[in-house]
Formats: sequence, structure tokens, C-alpha cells
Amino acid sequence: MTLSETRATRVPAFNRLWAAETLSVLGQQVALLALPLIAAVTLHATPAQMGLLVAMETAPLLLFSLIAGVWIDQRPRRPVLIWTDLLRAAALLVVPLTALLGVLRLEVLYGVAFVVGTLSVFFNVAYQSLLPDLVPKTALTDANSKLETSRSGAEVLGPGLGGGLIGLVGAVAGVWVNIGTFLASAAFLGGIRVPEQIQAPQTRTSLGQQLREGLHYVWSHPLIRPLVLCASTLNFAQGLLDALLVLHLSRDLGLTPAQIGLVYMGGNIGFVGGALLAERVATWLGLGRAAQLAALVAGVGLLLVPLSSLLGPLAIPGLIAARLLFGFGAIIFSVQHVTLRQTITPRAFQGRMHASVRFFAGGVVPLGALLGGVVGQQFGVGTALVLAGGVGCTAWLWVWRSGVPGVASAEAV
Repeated sequence: MTLSETRATRVPAFNRLWAAETLSVLGQQVALLALPLIAAVTLHATPAQMGLLVAMETAPLLLFSLIAGVWIDQRPRRPVLIWTDLLRAAALLVVPLTALLGVLRLEVLYGVAFVVGTLSVFFNVAYQSLLPDLVPKTALTDANSKLETSRSGAEVLGPGLGGGLIGLVGAVAGVWVNIGTFLASAAFLGGIRVPEQIQAPQTRTSLGQQLREGLHYVWSHPLIRPLVLCASTLNFAQGLLDALLVLHLSRDLGLTPAQIGLVYMGGNIGFVGGALLAERVATWLGLGRAAQLAALVAGVGLLLVPLSSLLGPLAIPGLIAARLLFGFGAIIFSVQHVTLRQTITPRAFQGRMHASVRFFAGGVVPLGALLGGVVGQQFGVGTALVLAGGVGCTAWLWVWRSGVPGVASAEAV
């Protein structure tokens, strides 16, 4: 096996996809702070309303993931990626325009979050389905690691830049950064010129039949199912936490936008470390054991978030450390999970497989956000955050009781 067969950067089309994804994530990190801060500080949202905002952004994972998979399996992915970037930029433009006109309300944020979330479902399914057409199978682990590394780097820089920017010009103005990065991402994707392998179904089947095929493939697979259940548990816990974290940091702890950005920025260093070390950890422990241990580390990191808030003057370093631990584990788990399912899934099922995984694993995020908002409203934000950590610490058990720990590498399956 030559170096060119294992290094994704030898493929120019991958480099364009890599740049587009990095820019897109960098801008989203600014919006990740801007929209909740607009809701919490400018529009004085309650915990339940904050939970609803996160639920509106993530509900499309539950509503549209399966349809997106069937639809994307039957057409070229590159145009889908370009149009979803352009339409997400247009949707976000509504926020500064309504603010300028003096009609910005929570309902506007809910609508924008839902539209952007819907388009992101199609973008993410399309780019993961396109990747096997861009690089050889032997380079998939390297490609996924690089995508996660750059995503993690953007997640490190984005909150810090976003927090400082929002502190200077305000949360509404910060949304313009995300608009610009979506447009730049579309420009990079427009330069990809690689033939895509689109396999039309051999027989005409109904939409329902195709949806059932994708769901059955994921749910019946002895390796994919436990990984999806583990991811679902972690994502449900993260939905609980994300619904209230910005509210907790800004109101309960009194942090400024710049300090909140620092918490996110410092914690996201864990994502970078995990992405850089994912391949090495898999080689050292084996893919399956690496996934199991990483899920446990991520769960412990979630639990340490509310506990760190009790440290008084050391709360910010404690929060950074807790988020670092979560990010480190979550990214290592994600790289192993994605690489394994891309390798073992037939090409004709790639879109439906990724969509079904997002349905199961991502569809629980809005449910977690809604529950987090209700628990935070009724019993306090701190209680909801502790609940999130407790749920996250159970995720690894799904993998422990399966055949996944015995998998040495994706190629060996």
C-alpha cells in the first residue's frame, strides 16, 4: 500500500471539501453563541424557551433525516452541498434584517433555527455520502480524521473569535460572520469536479420501502446498532446540556460573551486533540475498544460541567477542563464510528445509512433539549445539567455489551 493510497490530501477534490467544511463550521461556532445570546440577553428567554430554541434547530434531524437519505442516494451530492450552503446564508440573513427593522422576536429565531437545521441535515448527509467517491477506501480513516481535526480547530477558534466579536459589535452583528462562511464554503464546493457513483434502484420502490430498508439495515447490523445507541445516549445528554449551557453561563455565573467564548474555545481543544489522536488510539487499542473507552470519557466530561460550576473563582478553568474531556472522547468515538460504518456499508446504501444513523442518533437531541428546558424551568438549571451528565455516563454500556470491542480495524470486518 503506497502513501498516496492512505493520504486523503493527495486528492484535490477532498481538499476543497475539507476547506468548505472547515469554513462552514467556523461560522457556525459564532452563530452557536450568537443565537442563544440573542435569546437569553436581548429577548430575555426563559429556560423553557431556550430549550425550545435548541429543539427547533435540531428537530429536523428527527423529521427529515430519513427522507434526506433516500433523496440524496438518487442524485449527485455536490449540487446539494452548494445549494444548502447558499440557502443557509439566506435564512440567517433574516436575523440582522429583522433586528434592523425592529421586529426581531423569539419566533423569528425559532424559524431561522429550524430552516438552518433542516438544510444542515441535507448538507451533512450529502457530504458524508460524497466522501467515499472522493478518496479510496484505504484513505477514509485519514480523511475522516482530517475533517474532524479541522472541524475541531474551527470549534476552538470560532467561540473565542465569536465571543470577542459579539462583545464588541453585539450578537446580532456576529451572525454576519456565519453568512460569509456559508458563501465561501459554497465557492470551494463549486470547484469539485469528480464523477459521482449514483446507483439507481434496480426496481421501482416506494419512498416508504426505501426508508424501511435504510432503518432495517442500521437497526439489524450487529456492529452499527450498538454504536448508534451509544451515540444516541450521548447526543440526548448533550441536548439536555446545550439547551441551558449559555443561559447558565450568562445568567447564573454572570460570564461575559468573551468569557463564554473562552469556555467554549478552551474546551474545544479536546476536539482537536481527539481528532489528531483518533487514528493512533485506534491503532493502539483497536477500533472497537477505542470507541468504547472514548464514549466513557465523553460521558464523564458531561458530568463534570455542572460540578465545575461549584468551584467559585476556578469555575472557568474547571468548565474548560470538563468540556475538553468531553470533546476528546466524543471526537475519538465519532471517528471510529463513522469510519466503520462507511467501510462496511454497500455504496447503494450510503445515503440511507447515514440518514438512518442521524435519525436515531440525532433525532434524540431535540427531545433532550425540550426535556432540559422543562427540567430547568421546574427544578432549576443546575438540576438539568446534572441529569445530562448522569445520562451521558451510561452511553458506553451499549458498546460494552456488544461485539464492537472485538473489532480491531474497519478493514478487518
